[in-house]
Amino acid sequence: MSAILLAFACALAYGFGDYFGGLATRTSPLFKVLPITVGTGLASLLIAAPLLGADFNREAVIAGLFAGTSGIVGYIFVLKSLGLGPMGAVAPITALVAVIIPFSVGLFRGERLTVTGSIGALLAMASIVLVSRSTVDATHPLTKTAASYAVLGGFGFAGFLLSVGSAPVGSGLSPVITARSLTMVIFCITALVLWKSMAGKPVDTKRAMASGALDVWGGTTFMLAAQRGQLVIISVIAALYPAITVLLARIFLKERLERHQVVGLYGAGIAIVLLTIS
Repeated sequence: MSAILLAFACALAYGFGDYFGGLATRTSPLFKVLPITVGTGLASLLIAAPLLGADFNREAVIAGLFAGTSGIVGYIFVLKSLGLGPMGAVAPITALVAVIIPFSVGLFRGERLTVTGSIGALLAMASIVLVSRSTVDATHPLTKTAASYAVLGGFGFAGFLLSVGSAPVGSGLSPVITARSLTMVIFCITALVLWKSMAGKPVDTKRAMASGALDVWGGTTFMLAAQRGQLVIISVIAALYPAITVLLARIFLKERLERHQVVGLYGAGIAIVLLTIS
């Protein structure tokens, strides 16, 4: 049960983090937001490290470096795919790939689901696609290049989750701190290179900081969940985070939900119940 609760906490953290991050990047240059986001997340980890521990053993550091590299690769390809669009088509591809890979790895390890759990997992995957998909801005067709980038983005995010999940028990926060430190260096260098084009433009500091603090704890709770439960269950529950973001946008931004997104939200709720009782 603790693993399921941690996986759900992961979905909440990523969902809220994406919501605040999305708001921040609507009004601010992306590479002005990212250093603040990553820096806040890293600072929150360092503050919590004395309480939760951080053993920088060889395996933990390697897991963190792989996680950081995978996360950066995933983020780059997701941005490229969203730029080529349509967003309503590429976002579900990325989300589905990001959940299918950890799920498959869990099965390969010998993890098994009950009939109820299998139904819940399939329903969750379908719900992820329904919630993530939007036809409102589908102004141009999906190209092979955009689809390929979306798949690679999903591989990157899946690699991040698998890497932090592979960290040895007792490593504490060290894998996530390592991953964040690598990301911080890369994004700060990129921001310095692009600074002339961004100078003078405003940045939504509060929302960027909120996104960073939430996002980093999404990765942390997933790592802790992976150390306590089956990957085939926790990866699916954690991957339901788009439902949280969509729901927040509906409540606070009054964004209109399409019928299939409403179905996806209900499906996500049912899937969580089925996976919990399986």
